[in-house]
Amino acid sequence: MNLAQKKTTTPTFKEIILLTIPQMGLMLCHLLISMTDIWTAGKIDATSINATTKLIEQSIEASSVQASLGVVSQIFALLMMITSFIASGCMATISQSLGSGLKERANRYAGLIILLSATSGITVCVSAIFLQNIIFDLMQIANNLRPTLAIFFLTSCLGLPFYYILIMVNSIFRAYKKVWLPLCTLAIMAIANIIGDLGFGLGYFGLPNYGAEGIAWTTFACSVFGLVSNFCLAIKYNIIKKTSFAPWKWNKKAMPYLFKVGMPAALSQIITQLGSLTAIAIISKIPLESTNILAGMNVGMRIYSILLFPLSALNMSIIIFSGHLLGSGNRNILFQFGKKVAFKTGLLVIIPALILWIFREPIVNYFTEDPKVKEQAMLFLTFACLMTPFACTTSLFDGIFAGSGATVLPCKINAFTSWVVNIPLSWLLAITFGFGAIGIYSTMLIVRLITFVLILQIFYKRKWLEYGLRKKAN
Repeated sequence: MNLAQKKTTTPTFKEIILLTIPQMGLMLCHLLISMTDIWTAGKIDATSINATTKLIEQSIEASSVQASLGVVSQIFALLMMITSFIASGCMATISQSLGSGLKERANRYAGLIILLSATSGITVCVSAIFLQNIIFDLMQIANNLRPTLAIFFLTSCLGLPFYYILIMVNSIFRAYKKVWLPLCTLAIMAIANIIGDLGFGLGYFGLPNYGAEGIAWTTFACSVFGLVSNFCLAIKYNIIKKTSFAPWKWNKKAMPYLFKVGMPAALSQIITQLGSLTAIAIISKIPLESTNILAGMNVGMRIYSILLFPLSALNMSIIIFSGHLLGSGNRNILFQFGKKVAFKTGLLVIIPALILWIFREPIVNYFTEDPKVKEQAMLFLTFACLMTPFACTTSLFDGIFAGSGATVLPCKINAFTSWVVNIPLSWLLAITFGFGAIGIYSTMLIVRLITFVLILQIFYKRKWLEYGLRKKAN
């Protein structure tokens, strides 16, 4: 009887694959959009096209568009993390509710999540626009980068509410295990982004050439299109309907757990992202090479994301399965399932990491023509490939905790590694000892190793199994 129960409750390899493959498609579409932007930016840098048609006869410094795109990506990620508590709460509350058989509760959580994401997204958008100069000053952005950076910053802020709700609706689809629906939307978005970047960014297809400005506004337009399309799909398949938006009395009782799960997750991401922005500020203190290091890191991170996107898809599947298993009361099965998947995946990922390291030079050559940027990108990829097995295993354990509602545990770890280890050690190695970029990347590897050890200890203590929703009536 126990064996039969295990077969019906433990996710099989087939179930994992069927849920992960379309999510890999989602990750691939996001990656394609990102890679198209950085490739187009590299072409603009290489040909010294003006950053915007408004800056007549003022040419951009080499690699400044790629550097600006990299910096605004970090800022945009931080702004996304400020409201990311909803995403973590979304996956935990809906998947656990569905696992418990409480479909009405899951449906109402979906409506609440959409309302919260819209409100917080608009608030962050307006605040960031007003605080633009302060943010640039705090990050110590060089004056030569600011004109181009301001364009990307504005369009990213304006697109933030649309893009964030889009991500939330995708998360709701995932929790319902309906991942094929948003895949079609993102595929169309990726194609539209390619056409827009090549057309309005480089002047292909007979379209007007707006340079960096064309890239920025194309990304904004695609986020609006994606949100509208996903909403139509959610309404069509009754995932979002009139009854999804519950009375205030229900929302008032439902929100505490959403915040209990989401706030530590958001705080963890904010802490980590602030650490990354602080690292950029430290890089800005490195004489002469700061722009090339920023551009090289940006190229390297985009290439490294090729390796990470299957892991991100698997991580989403793990969150969903964890929530469903915990909601149905199968705690021991969840523990064994999480341990098996995390360690096996951590070992398997060594092979693609080694392949990426071997072929890093020809891959980097495809994305930039600047020899100094190439050098920095290849250096970044060397350290990134070394940390891949530890980063992979840690990420999957984070997914298990997120699905179980135990987001406060990795939050504490990230707070320690980011501010007690990462920032002081980065300054010490990069500035004090003069190792420059090598000091930054070495710190990155050390932080990953420490995080891996700490999260492994927490997993085996099993206290994270106590953080789930209680099975109550709708």
